[in-house]
Amino acid sequence: MLVAAPALALTPGAQPPPKYKVMAREILAQLVGIDSTHAHGSLGAARAIEARVLAAGFARQDVQVLAPPDHPTKGNVVIRLHGRGLAKPLLFIGHLDVVEVDPKAWHTDPFTLVEKDGYFYGRGTEDMKGDDAVLLTALIRLKQEGFVPDRDIIMAFTADEEAGGDANGVEFLFAQHHDLVASGMVLNVDDSGGRIRDGKRVYIGVETSEKLYATYEFSTADRGGHSSLPRPDNAIYELTAALQKLAAFQFPARTTATTRAYFAALSKLRAGQERTDLLAVARMVPDEAAAARLSRDPEWNALLRTTCVATMIDGGQGESALPNRAHAVIQCRLLPGETPEQTFATLTHVVGDPGVKIITDGPIDPSPETPPTPAILARYTNAADRVWPGSVVIPEMAAGASDSVYARLAGEPSYLSSTIFIEDSRAHARDERVLTQAFDEAGEYGYQMVKVMSRK
Repeated sequence: MLVAAPALALTPGAQPPPKYKVMAREILAQLVGIDSTHAHGSLGAARAIEARVLAAGFARQDVQVLAPPDHPTKGNVVIRLHGRGLAKPLLFIGHLDVVEVDPKAWHTDPFTLVEKDGYFYGRGTEDMKGDDAVLLTALIRLKQEGFVPDRDIIMAFTADEEAGGDANGVEFLFAQHHDLVASGMVLNVDDSGGRIRDGKRVYIGVETSEKLYATYEFSTADRGGHSSLPRPDNAIYELTAALQKLAAFQFPARTTATTRAYFAALSKLRAGQERTDLLAVARMVPDEAAAARLSRDPEWNALLRTTCVATMIDGGQGESALPNRAHAVIQCRLLPGETPEQTFATLTHVVGDPGVKIITDGPIDPSPETPPTPAILARYTNAADRVWPGSVVIPEMAAGASDSVYARLAGEPSYLSSTIFIEDSRAHARDERVLTQAFDEAGEYGYQMVKVMSRK
């Protein structure tokens, strides 16, 4: 059973009217109850959303459920709230799929929303059906209130962002149905967002760039032989030596417009040496000593430099045989502005062994940075202040990848920020959960954010 522990006692923020607070919770329970892992697909969740918005008064032509013909279970739903046409549409994106679950590892049924000790438990509560429920409730509320925005508001709830990825919904919509999602700005609510530290809301992060996801493979080969006659040439030893060189190597520290703004803003919330170091790396050329100290924290290290790490390894063909091959997968996350070719050249130089074959595993999409403009950050602050007065909003770079890459590739600026404050991230983990208070307050924040962002 779950270990009982009191939830955080956060300073109360504004919550939506009771009707919409209940609605958001009902939608969250419904979405969590739908198994939308890769094997099952997201069509069921898309259909559930379709039924809700049609019942709320949206016209049939403004609600589209779409799936690739070769992946019919990978459903996406696109909804449009018409505005005055004073600016290009505003597009919100949020994925409906969730990562796989080992039910035996959970203390509750992962596909049943459970409220306990001040938390909502269930797969997707954090990543990211909680945000989906917040956005959908906000859209229905705006429709029922008769709100007419300056620009059309489009919400796309999509497939296949998580494990599997053979029918990504955002990529599919931009490629095959661009007319439905074409916009002047994209707001993604998957990750980043509000951070809680030591029982207090610290800041709201807005991701304006993300690192480039690139995979490389190291492989070695040898003639093999009998294990009773070992030789100096050994495919596993050669590969191991290459991996040891990679483990000892560190890419140089570098900053971007987003990370410079992030470190400068974060320094105002810290003190002592940490504050000094944050300011020292918030420069065009970061101070090396300060970067080295901050890099002891894996999260800051990932923001300061490109990283490459071995994640999988295999080799040999039998217990009593000298290995005739060895192979490793290297997962790299590249800072914006660095190309896969540059990283390939660096890896080749670091390994320094022509006997280790290095290849790039498949084509890699670029991930251009969206400028962290003060005007956009001010809008996020405006919406947040209506729920949590005195909110701090900080631009961020994501170390991982998100669906925002497809919007940026289409030339549309994209900002990413969850509506829910998180204090104990369990995304992709067992017993995934969010604070009930944080979810309820997100209901009001999401509503205010949609209204503020929809202004021309």
